[in-house]
Amino acid sequence: MEDILELVTGGVKLDYIHVSNAMSKLVKAAKRGPGERSWKLEGNRLAQDPRFAQLIDLVRAHCPRFDARGGANVLHALGVLHADLGAVAVDEKLAAQLGEFVERATRNMNPQEVANSLNALCKLEAAAAAVSPTGWAGLAEAAERTARDMKPQGVANSLNAMCKLDAAAAVVSPTGWAGLAGAAERTARQMNQQDVANTLNALCKLEAAAAAMSPTGWSGLAGAAERTAREMNPQDIANSLNAFCKLEAAAAAMSPTGWAGLAEAAERTASEMNPQNVANTLNALTKLEAVAAAVSTTGWVRLTEAAERTASEMNEQNVSNTLDALGALPAAAAELSPSAREQLEAAAEREAPNMTSERRKITLRGCAKLNLKIPSALSE
Repeated sequence: MEDILELVTGGVKLDYIHVSNAMSKLVKAAKRGPGERSWKLEGNRLAQDPRFAQLIDLVRAHCPRFDARGGANVLHALGVLHADLGAVAVDEKLAAQLGEFVERATRNMNPQEVANSLNALCKLEAAAAAVSPTGWAGLAEAAERTARDMKPQGVANSLNAMCKLDAAAAVVSPTGWAGLAGAAERTARQMNQQDVANTLNALCKLEAAAAAMSPTGWSGLAGAAERTAREMNPQDIANSLNAFCKLEAAAAAMSPTGWAGLAEAAERTASEMNPQNVANTLNALTKLEAVAAAVSTTGWVRLTEAAERTASEMNEQNVSNTLDALGALPAAAAELSPSAREQLEAAAEREAPNMTSERRKITLRGCAKLNLKIPSALSE
């Protein structure tokens, strides 16, 4: 990373190709660490380094000259910097330039460039806001045109981005959705665990794409989930379970072995789950009987311990979903420790004033089933 930053002040004149390559190499170097904590440390270092600011100035200067490949690489790098490293680099001026790039370059993008651009824009709100209707239409058409040649990660990233970019999803044609659904079917057997989780998570939110999936496609994704479950991280398993409880066609294609694999993955990753992962996993288990039946006593202990550990950070939705789920899962409720019950009561008390009327009803129902103290804001 140091070598890349030195180029900026090394006296060498950098053209748009050099700048694009430097951005790509910079994020790869910054993400060589073992995980999110090390990435954030690198991002903090970058944010404070004047050479990084100079590199971003060069991005602004060369943005009008980026071709499809170079601009997509820069977009991808900026998305990683923002979302993974916490190094915010896109101001209003650069956002406008990126929006202009999207409108100008989409017709020449290849499959990876389309996927990278969509994936970056769902992380960069300012840049997404600057994309014109013409730009979104171009991206949608590019996704339709290139879907048949996308690799597994490209399919997963494109669908995952579409479910977060309403302006893009709104202009995808029925043919486009059919193409993306066909791409998911075609690539399912090569998907890794993150690709599987992201694809399932996207399909449970993109009705038009899900409607275009064939039985063979659902079977392929179910098989991919079974194959990759042992490698899923906490977010992957939470997203996959959450998706399966909303995608009946996918759930119907799962085998008992597949459900058992997902249950084991939930047990294995519980100790690392964040509040939303915990809430989503428990909520899904209330609807996926085959998975819940495969969770061991040890698994329920780990999941209730995860609820206790994360309760102090849960928002109102996490609290209500967790309480409601625990109330509906006797095997889980039986493993709640006195300490866990206290933490959940405190979380409900803290978040109750922020809840909608529906969330309050759900929370009251969970508290009643678990014999927990009713939050004061809900007892009036």
